[in-house]
Amino acid sequence: MQYILLLISLSTIFGGPPSDLVDQYQYEYFKIPYNKTFYSGYLEPEEIFDHHFHYIFYPNDKSDVPVILWLNGGPGCSSLTGAMIENGPFVFIGGTPIFEENEYSWARFAHMLYVETPVGVGFSYKDDGNTTTSDDVTAQNNYYMLQAFYRKFPEYKQNDLYIAGESYAGTYIPTLVNKIIEDSQSNIHIRGMMIGNGCTDAAECTKEAKYFPYYKFQFLANHNFISQKLSDYIEIHKEKCQFNNEQFCQDLYQDILTETNLDDSYEYNPYNVYGTCYQPPVQTPQGERIPYAKNKFDPFDIIQGHIPPCSDAVGLYHYLRDDEFREFLNIRSQSDEWAKCQSLNYTKDPRATYHLYPKIMSKGIKILKFSGDVDGVVPITGTIYWIEKLQKELNLPTIQQWRPWFKSNKQNAGNLWEIDGLLFVSVRNAGHMVPADQKEAAFIMAHNFIFDVPFPQE
Repeated sequence: MQYILLLISLSTIFGGPPSDLVDQYQYEYFKIPYNKTFYSGYLEPEEIFDHHFHYIFYPNDKSDVPVILWLNGGPGCSSLTGAMIENGPFVFIGGTPIFEENEYSWARFAHMLYVETPVGVGFSYKDDGNTTTSDDVTAQNNYYMLQAFYRKFPEYKQNDLYIAGESYAGTYIPTLVNKIIEDSQSNIHIRGMMIGNGCTDAAECTKEAKYFPYYKFQFLANHNFISQKLSDYIEIHKEKCQFNNEQFCQDLYQDILTETNLDDSYEYNPYNVYGTCYQPPVQTPQGERIPYAKNKFDPFDIIQGHIPPCSDAVGLYHYLRDDEFREFLNIRSQSDEWAKCQSLNYTKDPRATYHLYPKIMSKGIKILKFSGDVDGVVPITGTIYWIEKLQKELNLPTIQQWRPWFKSNKQNAGNLWEIDGLLFVSVRNAGHMVPADQKEAAFIMAHNFIFDVPFPQE
């Protein structure tokens, strides 16, 4: 009875539903280095009552700071990766099941909301188990999910909202923002979006557009994974193959695969070409891993089901498949066994989301595009290409010329370049998951973007 009264008391102080409040008495049991309240439960939209979106929410002590909705990609990958590997308040030490405090957590300057979406991902579920969806359906359902959050936590309705994420969230985020601005009745205070190494244009999402992955090969050539001779040969045939997939280009593609010898993902981490490739024995307690499919250079052409190649999932699997930890997070029996990535019957729009940017920019939505500069999956070369194309098509002036920016120790953190309505930031020595690889740089980047603080110049 005393415990129930405590939950009600904490809920009164912090807001939010008492049933979703995570039991602080168990923090020590799970060795969680955190001393604040957080929530874990389900967002259940009235419009799609058979959908149950699992969320984790870390409120900030300051009530008036922005809410950040964080989404991981896939499609089919869990946002708990973001919460427990990247920018949550406690994260796993790399390659271990041990939590440590994250001094660069984004929860230090915002209310952080992580949602596993679409249903069928992580602990999110649908009553009939049918996970068939598409880009448009997912966007609409995510909009309903967001409204369900505000019904559950009405005290945050007036706060600015930023939607952030990486990888296929480059599709989730603009399509969700588009749904918000299309609804004339919406009272959501959408302020901006932050997308890292995200699928935006055919230059990055070559498989969906059936294009030759020129910018991926350009990236590999820049990092000496391809010989100068083959690189020169690719450049000669750039115009012929850049936006084409005829037989000659397919043959050239196979020549590149043969020379680079990147078929064995045990020795090559495509998500960070200079990073660790975690081996099967340390991947999960069961030693599970997922190989690449035939297209070694497509970020989303993996045999979905558990773990993208080389990624660190040791701590995630150790805890999120533990029955006691599930209970700690208020996970229902209807939720499946947790997996980092799940296979979904998912239909993608081959246009990706490039076509939405003019509309979003016209509404004054702030846009941050950030890119880990050693990601071989959604490489910086393709991102810069489409931003330059957008600037030219919309005749947008340059606000800041390309320049370096710095971390607190005055070490170079990357580069930035700003056009009217869009800030591009590269993060040095970061791969596909920037906040996991470079936590301090990611913290400075997100904080300064949201609060309009100039990026350090030395």
